[in-house]
Amino acid sequence: MLFDERPKETRQDLYDREEELEELKRIIGKPIIVLTGMRRVGKTSMLKVFLNECTLPYALVDVRSSIKSYRSLYTIFSDVLTQLNRRSVRGVLSNALKHVVGVSVLDVGISLSWDIRQRANLQSILDQVNKLGRVIIAIDEAQNFRGNLAEDITLLLAHCYDYCENITFILTGSEAGLLYDLLGIDDSSSPLYGRHIEEIRLKPFSKSMSIEFLKRGFSQYGMDVDEDLIIYAADRLDGVVGWLTELGSRAVRRRILTRELIDDVVEIAVKITVEELAHFSQSYLYVVEAIAKGYKNWSGIKEFLERKMKSVLYDSQLKRYLDSLEKRGYITKIKRGEYELLNPLLKNAFTKQ
Repeated sequence: MLFDERPKETRQDLYDREEELEELKRIIGKPIIVLTGMRRVGKTSMLKVFLNECTLPYALVDVRSSIKSYRSLYTIFSDVLTQLNRRSVRGVLSNALKHVVGVSVLDVGISLSWDIRQRANLQSILDQVNKLGRVIIAIDEAQNFRGNLAEDITLLLAHCYDYCENITFILTGSEAGLLYDLLGIDDSSSPLYGRHIEEIRLKPFSKSMSIEFLKRGFSQYGMDVDEDLIIYAADRLDGVVGWLTELGSRAVRRRILTRELIDDVVEIAVKITVEELAHFSQSYLYVVEAIAKGYKNWSGIKEFLERKMKSVLYDSQLKRYLDSLEKRGYITKIKRGEYELLNPLLKNAFTKQ
């Protein structure tokens, strides 16, 4: 059902994305594929649908929280190996790994030791996985690898890029700039410098697609909804499928779609989006507010922030704010050195203030 708020797992429950699914199918043999797009645009749903249709053994792990410890890293790869073991020829992977230092095998479960005295070597383990045939390792929100672990995961990806022709990594990221910072393909000090990375970027729905999504979703529940309200909802929610789904789910529970319900969901969407941004820095909010209110060039943004903060703002500080917001997918630089907001819900968040 289109209005199921959980990530979709079958193509019949996934609206559109046919082009992206076919592109992913076409490039699946590449070493590293990144799947990007703003939050709630449907990356996890598309990935799950693809993997469920795929005939290759795969593992899908979620790193939505920052991964900062070796214990967390090795827990993640224990899960990866356990999933691959379950989805491949029974016993083949566990038999290949059962004598490897730091690996414990119990039935189909595989556990890796993170203790420094008997720590499993991830590169050697993936070399063994590679010998058994083609597999997919999908990591959701991969940009959350942090600190020393970021270097470790990059080294591991580079090793597999060069030596493991049967392993494909699919990395998703809501913060594309941070994901590319992790990979470091443009950083001469990175192990992945100069490597070619495939990218598929998911965009919000167009207005016409949003309208069709809502119509089709309501028809699944036998609801006849006023088209003017559907058009109003499509205008307010700007094609963000997660929020369109949220609206549809709430309307189905109430068995009615109203203008007030649409406004309530928009308010919730804006509030959560702003809270996510404020979690990083109050200064980021000021930058977004400035751009939303029409201060789009460097001098205008700086002047606005100095009024808000009641203090002098150094150019280096402003550059840091703008660069970070750009990497996190909130803003982008356009012609004439101006900036615009990428998240459609932020465009109207501050205009009523």
